[in-house]
Amino acid sequence: MDLEQTIAALLSKNEQLGQENDHLKLMLNVVKENRDLRARMQSFNNDNLDDVTACSPSGRKPSSLWQTTIDEGHFGKDLKQTKSKQEPRTSSPTDFNSFIQSSVHTDTSEKAKSLASPDRLLGEIAYQLDRRILSYVFQGHKRLYGFTLLNIPGKIVEVSTHPLTGMVDEGYRLHLTQRYADLMERLTQLGYETTLHPPFTEFIVNAYGILKERPGEYSPQAMDYNNPVLLRRLIVTTAPGKLQKDLLLVLTCLCNMAEKDRKPLLLW
Repeated sequence: MDLEQTIAALLSKNEQLGQENDHLKLMLNVVKENRDLRARMQSFNNDNLDDVTACSPSGRKPSSLWQTTIDEGHFGKDLKQTKSKQEPRTSSPTDFNSFIQSSVHTDTSEKAKSLASPDRLLGEIAYQLDRRILSYVFQGHKRLYGFTLLNIPGKIVEVSTHPLTGMVDEGYRLHLTQRYADLMERLTQLGYETTLHPPFTEFIVNAYGILKERPGEYSPQAMDYNNPVLLRRLIVTTAPGKLQKDLLLVLTCLCNMAEKDRKPLLLW
């Protein structure tokens, strides 16, 4: 009977992993389609500019304002309509109202669009949550090279085992295991899934990258990056629709951890 139950559990787990793998493949296709669309839009705009330059008596290209008008005239209206219809209502809890209201900036679509490297900022949000989780679990370790959310259990075993003698520090292993379990329980209450969101954030980082330059500690850019309302608007206006729900969940978890440790939203 025990063997049958084990087999049934394994089959169920295998089916779940298969569904999650299909979900990740779908998200990858969405990102690829989004990039292809942007490339086609850029090519279309370049062709239009070349035509106008050829017809211009002075032979000069039109101003950047005119180019923006072309972009908005052909694509802006449709994109805005699509986004307004598909914008999901977040299921994020309201426990973070005080945290969000403490932000010094207001939520505006135009300000979100003006943020530097918006695509990379999506990757940075995912990356920041990953590092935040790892830093919380392995609090005494300054260097986390080779640590990922997917290998936390193995790393707990590794760091609690003496590299030369092989002796296990049972107390330390229990301490790390408990910190990990407590954090996952807290994030799970927000909607975080331990089998889905670790590979999801890794996928987002690989797809979009992270910010190349760190903003100054007290610069306006740093304040924008630490504004959760502005980051939420960025996700809604920049990310493909099928990725928005999970990205908003990632941001909610990041807000929760920032509120608990009383540190800025994005840490460098």
